[in-house]
Amino acid sequence: MEDVVPIGDQLRSRDLFDAFKLQLTKDFEKSNFPSGFINELPADYHRIHEKIVNELLLSETRADSNLKHLVNRIDISEGQLKKHLHQHADKNHLAVIADLIIKRVLQKVVIKRYYQKGQQ
Repeated sequence: MEDVVPIGDQLRSRDLFDAFKLQLTKDFEKSNFPSGFINELPADYHRIHEKIVNELLLSETRADSNLKHLVNRIDISEGQLKKHLHQHADKNHLAVIADLIIKRVLQKVVIKRYYQKGQQ
């Protein structure tokens, strides 16, 4: 089995990071969440996490935002969400959700790239 590359290292790849930001923008916009902050994100996991947590926090005050819709759009299952929230009960729920968002969006990008290479 191949070694798993840490998330921080994956985000340092320019092509992969650009694809990550594009997918994150698409998911946020289709869920009626603001996405303007995404273009300015640095390729640093902790800063990305912090910005997403802030955006989720701001969205809680907006009547037209729906966190559940965003989580579903990104394709995080209810079971997965409950499991992670339970495992990290000592953390802020938005921090746990932001972590899942980053990991799932990156996973979607990597899977798309893998299958695109296989068809070439």
